[in-house]
Amino acid sequence: MKPLKVLHISDTHIGMENYGRIDPETGLHTRLKDFVKCLEFAVDTALAEGIDLALFAGDAYRTADPNPTHQREFAAKIRKLADAGIPVVMITGNHDIPAAYGKASALDIFKTLGSEKLYRVITRPELITVETRSGPVQILGLPWPTRHILMTREEYKNLTDEEITRKIEESYTGIIDFYAQRLDPQIPSILLAHLAAAEATYSGSERSAMIGKDPVFLTGILANPAFDYVALGHIHKHQNLNPRGYPPVVYPGSIDRVDFGEEFDEKGFCMVSLKKGEASYRFLPTCARPFLTVGVNITNKEDPTQDILQEIDKHRPKLNGAVVRVFYTVDEERESLVDLKRVRAALEPAFLVAGIIRKTGNVKRTMRVPISESLGMLEALDKYIFNNPDLQPYAEDLKSYAARLEQELRDTETRRRGE
Repeated sequence: MKPLKVLHISDTHIGMENYGRIDPETGLHTRLKDFVKCLEFAVDTALAEGIDLALFAGDAYRTADPNPTHQREFAAKIRKLADAGIPVVMITGNHDIPAAYGKASALDIFKTLGSEKLYRVITRPELITVETRSGPVQILGLPWPTRHILMTREEYKNLTDEEITRKIEESYTGIIDFYAQRLDPQIPSILLAHLAAAEATYSGSERSAMIGKDPVFLTGILANPAFDYVALGHIHKHQNLNPRGYPPVVYPGSIDRVDFGEEFDEKGFCMVSLKKGEASYRFLPTCARPFLTVGVNITNKEDPTQDILQEIDKHRPKLNGAVVRVFYTVDEERESLVDLKRVRAALEPAFLVAGIIRKTGNVKRTMRVPISESLGMLEALDKYIFNNPDLQPYAEDLKSYAARLEQELRDTETRRRGE
């Protein structure tokens, strides 16, 4: 049997609209167009290479309730695969699952759009066999391990968050082992999962997830030799967690950059060649929007602007079409000598200037304001920003996001008490 050609893509996050603007010609946000362009490139490349199967490893949208425009843009690209007769298997990620138990996920609509031979949406652990034009393939789908199911069971209602997390980890570990023993040894098999692996390298934008209470799984558990390829989603940085072993345990990463924490990450998707007992893959980069940070420590006492312009000029080849921010360190008494108009003019080729931010030199040390667990979220954030002057230019945005997060947490808790 010839090898199956498989597209492995994840974390498209359609609807991520930071660091952009509305395009007056189309009415669409420019960052929406960026992400859609990357998705279209991946789909068109896969079709040109004659793939047999497409795997989507979760997080289609930025939120679990995407607006109709975001749904249209994602569905139009996925439909190109189905129209070509390519089966598409999708699992739900954490961004696809609504907070309220029982509501449809953001991907459930695909269950109603066509033949089950072309669209398979996995919303709970399930082993399926998919027929492709190059033969059958077994897929164990593990969507994001939501807490909802455990919390509705009487025996788990009094468990702490940490105890529920451990139960989920134990449950998924048992599921992988259970189905691995029931695979047909003659048919190639794939583990398709949206989860966090313990050994994964996080992008800067995701490091906070490592501190949270999400389940985390050892690579040794995921790299079960009964599978020929482990297709993961959730982590935005492309990596193979089992480079010297079998099977490959691969995050393709997200298709475009979310923020400056991913400035240095290459973005793309994977093309997999698969037979029973044999698997290889290629990582293909997308046309992701570049992000660029320019840092300047000013030494020119007469014309500090010139130092900034010279540093910008060093980065000129990377400037065109990039989201750019500039940090410059200058003594407070020379701040008035910096000509921001000249700096902005030098940044004209950029797609967007995210900020031109001063860091003061020779800052007098100040007493740090204590932060305790008894503080509310917004009060603690205020004190944290006070202790970190570099964050002060972003204070209002940070407070706005924190207020929204606090409200979402309250809404979730209210719904939970009502169940």
